[in-house]
Amino acid sequence: MHLMTMVELVKPSWHERLLVITAQGVFFNGFFVFYILSPKIAHRFVGYLEEEAVISYTQYLNAIESGKVENVPAPAIAIDYWRLPNDATLKDVVTVIRADEAHHRGVNHFASDIHHQGKELKEAPAPVGYH
Repeated sequence: MHLMTMVELVKPSWHERLLVITAQGVFFNGFFVFYILSPKIAHRFVGYLEEEAVISYTQYLNAIESGKVENVPAPAIAIDYWRLPNDATLKDVVTVIRADEAHHRGVNHFASDIHHQGKELKEAPAPVGYH
């Protein structure tokens, strides 16, 4: 949903869309092989990617708050998906996306820890109230 929201905001050209689709295809296939070889390392890697995403979205929020980036109205797709108020703005959208990324970070580090213990995720679900 993050990508679809950004597509609504940015309105990329066809060649930018093609670049994104190509990058997703390469990443998907590479990650598929990576996960087969080592789920533990794959989850840890994604956890670190998500950490960087949280940092990037924090910088984006700072740019919005400082006026470097215009705080435009949120697209309808974001308002519907995250149940934001009708007057939500880009700042609200970036805030909820950053929260999603922080959650994904925690989930992937948790999954890596479970694999490190030699268990499968189905054997050790996250405890109630976990992130």
